[in-house]
Amino acid sequence: MLVVTLTIVCNSANAQFGRNAVQRGIERAVEKKAEEKAEEVASDAIDKAFENAEEERRKGEAEAERGLNAAAEAIEDAQRNQEEADAQVAAMPDKIPEVSNTPYTPSEGEFAFFAMKQGAVQEFVTKDAKGKITDQTRNTITAITGDKNAFAIAYQSEILDAKGQPANKDNPLILNFRVMVKDGLLYLDMNGMFGAIEGIDNMQASGTAMKIPSNLSVGQRLDDASAKVKIGFINCSAVMTEIECVAVEDVTVEAGTFRACKVSQKVNAAAMGIQRLTRKSCGEGGGGHA
Repeated sequence: MLVVTLTIVCNSANAQFGRNAVQRGIERAVEKKAEEKAEEVASDAIDKAFENAEEERRKGEAEAERGLNAAAEAIEDAQRNQEEADAQVAAMPDKIPEVSNTPYTPSEGEFAFFAMKQGAVQEFVTKDAKGKITDQTRNTITAITGDKNAFAIAYQSEILDAKGQPANKDNPLILNFRVMVKDGLLYLDMNGMFGAIEGIDNMQASGTAMKIPSNLSVGQRLDDASAKVKIGFINCSAVMTEIECVAVEDVTVEAGTFRACKVSQKVNAAAMGIQRLTRKSCGEGGGGHA
């Protein structure tokens, strides 16, 4: 009886052990399969991530190349625009009357649009659409030289802020220039207008003087004018064409009422190769105070 009982117990234990072994085998197989699947999923994810990164890199390189090509084309266009503008300026003759250094006192009738007295001050005020002053310019006649045949008016021009103070208190912007008068024509010398600004170094200016007649009338066309300014590596050019007097009228300002000529002109300007074509209307008038 004891032998039979031991035999039954042993067989039962062996069966239980076998079942446990089988269970452990199944669990190990499942774990291994799960690990293999996880490795496969992780590997696919890494491969996909690399593929996406490579695609984005290629797209980025292509976009950068297109940007560089566009920038190169823009630079070439700017260079061509600047060369064309410079060629227009260079093609225009620059004939400024020669004027002696002898002091001269012209009469007001010799040229109606500008003050003719040494020490006289002309103040120009710019206002916005609401009538608020945005900036001012003060021109002072420092000398008049020449004779009745040809004379020059020397100006000192100060750029001011809305309150009439220097726009840059630490380094006031002052422009010294001359206008010449001969045979009823006033010459605005572009070299003189832009080439003598105090406080700006390495500036070079050239161009063709604008010629304004003293008896400007409606419909009268003026000769073309040009200006070229270079500050370091920065080039700016402007060509004024189709200059025409479109109206002669009285204009009343704080300093009084003045006879003024309204002039229309087309301006072809290029700054650092960036070209801009505009049509402007401006006024020419006389007046000032000592």
